[in-house]
Amino acid sequence: MHISLADLLIAQGRILEAQQILELMKTQEVQDFTRSGQTENKANVPLTPQEEQIRDKSESLIAFGRKVDECEQSNCAQIKPLQDQRDALVQQFDSEVQAIEKEFRDRNIRNVDDAALAPKDFLGQAAEIVNAQPGTVLIYPLVMENRIWLLWASRGGIVKRQEVKGVGQKQLGETVLKFRQLLQNPNSDLKELQATSKQLYDWLLKPIEAELKANQVQNLVFSLDLSSRYIPMSALFDGEKYLIERYTVSTVLSAGYTDMSQRPSFATQNTQVLAFGLSAAKPGFNPLPNVSTELDAIVRQNPQDSRGVYSGQTFLNDRFTADTLRQNLRNYRVLHIATHGKFVPVNPDKSFLLLGDGNQLAIPKIRTLQNLRNIDLVVLSACETALGGADRDGVEIAGISSYFLRKGAAKAVMASLWLVNDASTSLSMQQFYKNLATGTTTKAEALQKAQLSFLQGKVTAKDAPKRSDVEPKVIGSDRAPSTANFSHPYYWAPFILIGNSL
Repeated sequence: MHISLADLLIAQGRILEAQQILELMKTQEVQDFTRSGQTENKANVPLTPQEEQIRDKSESLIAFGRKVDECEQSNCAQIKPLQDQRDALVQQFDSEVQAIEKEFRDRNIRNVDDAALAPKDFLGQAAEIVNAQPGTVLIYPLVMENRIWLLWASRGGIVKRQEVKGVGQKQLGETVLKFRQLLQNPNSDLKELQATSKQLYDWLLKPIEAELKANQVQNLVFSLDLSSRYIPMSALFDGEKYLIERYTVSTVLSAGYTDMSQRPSFATQNTQVLAFGLSAAKPGFNPLPNVSTELDAIVRQNPQDSRGVYSGQTFLNDRFTADTLRQNLRNYRVLHIATHGKFVPVNPDKSFLLLGDGNQLAIPKIRTLQNLRNIDLVVLSACETALGGADRDGVEIAGISSYFLRKGAAKAVMASLWLVNDASTSLSMQQFYKNLATGTTTKAEALQKAQLSFLQGKVTAKDAPKRSDVEPKVIGSDRAPSTANFSHPYYWAPFILIGNSL
């Protein structure tokens, strides 16, 4: 229903209204994937008796949360049982919310009226993104059965559209699948990869290329649709250069999910990093031997440690547990997790992060983590998104990020779409944090500079020993020669930035 309505509105030139429908659609997709009935809709709709019970339990849960918060601050003796009780209550609350999800969704669709689609809603959501930094545009691709609509918004509340004919869901999905397969293979033919990437560029960017140049655009923010979520937009190739060579590139779940109210400085004097990692082998999982190097090069754990970029705390291998994760989130601005993780299409319960003790942290349990409100950035540096068939919609990527990006939680997530050579991942993360630590660089700019350092051959495998006293190791199929060049997109393109890019 949402897709058809958006298609009709765009065709009629009612772009602001179509943009609002896309916002509703993307929010609904995330809620459906996470099975969350929560919404930011503040319409004055009478509550059902079941909803009133949910409201009352929510207020009770908030009150109990304050009690746990006080205990955490004072490090009281009851901290673990209180945290266990809180987590159980949160899970119970979520399951009860699911019971009213269908009723809520149906009512939400029926109550979409002209007032809900007013231009002022656009100015309060998408405009917050494009106004946050000069030279920024927000791009919505809407993939239909037999065409693609490109909507883009820029400063001043300007919204435009472009119809792309001759391509639809099936053709786009097949091309995305081919591109992802080429990206995931470091030995794939670069000419074939670039030709496939150029085709995607011609569909998704070339129709508005002239507008971007004329308006001196420097920052692209995408709110992606369907299979396009499976590819890093930074790796689209225009025939001469990759997108990352011309623009900073980031994505948002939707404008409404994105908090752009702050532009934090990540200077070393006001930033602390909480880092977790798994380097040891676990049943069914290969070791990630460079993780210890990665964390050591990022985090200084004491004044005598001269190697790390930021001060902070590290929990490696057996010290990385569900308890140490939830008990140490307070007072850190960056949460860095370097471990195996898998994002599985359709079923979020099968998506997980592998803890250092060998247990799996189911992605939905991230919702129970408290004290994420001060986290400006979550980095997941060794994860992968399972790629299904050409008909997959990629909503699991948005859904998983939403657990961290929910209201009152983290501001941005950086994650990898595929698991890359371990040595290059470690180097990429070190380069990213080094760029970020200048204090004047945005997250998107720091990622862009790190990617360009690989693409342009400024950082290669021989640089690894220079960046840490710990000698990097390589194993098995992940072995990279000491002179390996990381210019292939396999190495630099997997990381995507979601949320506040500042």
